[in-house]
Amino acid sequence: MPDCDSVAPKTVKRIVQQFVESQLAVSPWVVVSAALILLISLGSAPIAAGVAFSSGSVAGVVRDVSGVPQIGIAVELLRSDSSLAARVLTDRKGAYSISSILPGQYSIKAVGGDFIPTLKQNLRIRANTVVDLTLSSLYDLMQFMPQPQRLRERARDDWAWTLRSAQNRPLLRWQEDGSPILVWDGSAETANTAESRRLAAKRRTRVQATEGQRQFGSGSNQVSMAMLRDAPVRRRLAMSAEFAPDASGVIDAMVGMRQQMADSGMGSSSVQTLFAVMADPEAGAGDRQGLQEASMRTWESLQLLNALDAEAGSDQVLARVGDGRSVLAALPFASLAMHRGESTLEYRVATVRSAEPDASEAMPGAWLPVLSERNGELVLEHGLHQELGWSTFAGPAEMRLVIYGDTLENPTIEASGHLSAAENSGGWMLVDGASGLVRAAGPSYSAKGVLASVESRLPGNNRVKLSYASGDALVMQAAPNPETVASILFGTHARRAQMYSLALSGTVEGLETQWRASYRWQPESTVTEVAPYALNAAEPYLNVNIRQPIHLSGQGTSGLEAQLDLRNLLAEGYQPFITSDGTHLYFAQAQRCFRGGLAFTF
Repeated sequence: MPDCDSVAPKTVKRIVQQFVESQLAVSPWVVVSAALILLISLGSAPIAAGVAFSSGSVAGVVRDVSGVPQIGIAVELLRSDSSLAARVLTDRKGAYSISSILPGQYSIKAVGGDFIPTLKQNLRIRANTVVDLTLSSLYDLMQFMPQPQRLRERARDDWAWTLRSAQNRPLLRWQEDGSPILVWDGSAETANTAESRRLAAKRRTRVQATEGQRQFGSGSNQVSMAMLRDAPVRRRLAMSAEFAPDASGVIDAMVGMRQQMADSGMGSSSVQTLFAVMADPEAGAGDRQGLQEASMRTWESLQLLNALDAEAGSDQVLARVGDGRSVLAALPFASLAMHRGESTLEYRVATVRSAEPDASEAMPGAWLPVLSERNGELVLEHGLHQELGWSTFAGPAEMRLVIYGDTLENPTIEASGHLSAAENSGGWMLVDGASGLVRAAGPSYSAKGVLASVESRLPGNNRVKLSYASGDALVMQAAPNPETVASILFGTHARRAQMYSLALSGTVEGLETQWRASYRWQPESTVTEVAPYALNAAEPYLNVNIRQPIHLSGQGTSGLEAQLDLRNLLAEGYQPFITSDGTHLYFAQAQRCFRGGLAFTF
């Protein structure tokens, strides 16, 4: 790092000028005072000055759609308020470079020739940032209409989107003067520097080992592996497996494929297939032991111009406990979304809860429908869900309103406690001997309600989401006297309830720590969720998830990551019962669970 004496006067002047421009909203006296403090600091604290004013830079190459570098294209660096920060022209190799930038969030615009102007937004500019730009003409757009970008920023694991998300493509918008511009969202940029691109290219296999409290279908120790491969002809393959070393024979596995179909002038489509299996020899009901489940999900996505997204598919499910009767079901789902400007109108129908796992649920079990027991028979949780939703963007915030109607069959309720064989002789519950958790089917019910949410970006690459929902949920009132399992379950009924949730997420600058914290409240007597089909809903009660990359050298992360997952941290919402033989059962929406471990990506 150069000392203060090596800083040229012109450089100091430029830094001070940029600092003053960024503080226009502040009182002039405050600005002058801050500038004096800045100059004093440069003279008396060289090290601190070097840290505070670390300079950012951005460079790249401007090409057309065929990859030919473009000479003399104007590249503009815009601040968050759209004011011009710098403007340069590309050289004979199509390259541009802008240095001495205060690190922060910017947009980059390329204008020139007969091309449509291109704008990349929400770019985090640091040292040695690389942003390449592609210019298209109206003729190019007529030959190949790009897919619409429908990104909803979520705190989601890399492995969660490999089979679900669409490719990132630009949107054609019109400026206030009536001229068109191609807009890219910088939040979809996976690599802004050569170093990050090199690391991203290696992320093909992920091995993870965690230890903590047991969950249904798994022991306290869990080892998982996930692999991703991009094959030729627009094909993506993904595989993952999970097993519990301390629970004999428990294993989950998933294999998936995504085939991108040929694009046309009207849009594009993709076909995806996913096969997941689960075997748990320690789960059973009564004298029947060994739970086996297999599910094959096939769906097709269609994106038409910039106005219409459609998806349709089904889950084929086969499950059995021991040598009992098998459960066989076909569970269709479909959605249709129409886009206009910043607003979207969407209709969705589903017969089983949609598998959209978050960062802590990207393994095979998240893609399997939920099973339980009723009157000695294995049953599948399913139903009919219909919703009409509207969403829009207002600056950095996204607002969403959904009206829904549900008919739920065999809704699953879960409890902790080692149920005795005598109490479960009638097969009222599905018992997992490895985790000590039990599941039963509650009474079927219908519900209508609303779901509203607001999600917004915060300073420092953080996000906040507020949600509200009303509808029905199953309730249980704790009983002080011993009761049979059958009478406990017969006392369960549906009741109108409300839900409120707050979710915060982000990344700690410098440390690269990814974190997420959420709190979802609803009445303690409720043992199922309000609006169970809601997408990307927060987990019940207080939850914290932290992922910390571990740096073993000065060359960036080594692919090693520490993880901590805390669910229902305050142990809320439990309804205690005592069975006739003295067994204690604690019913709740979410069981308290602490898990931590390491993951290695290579």
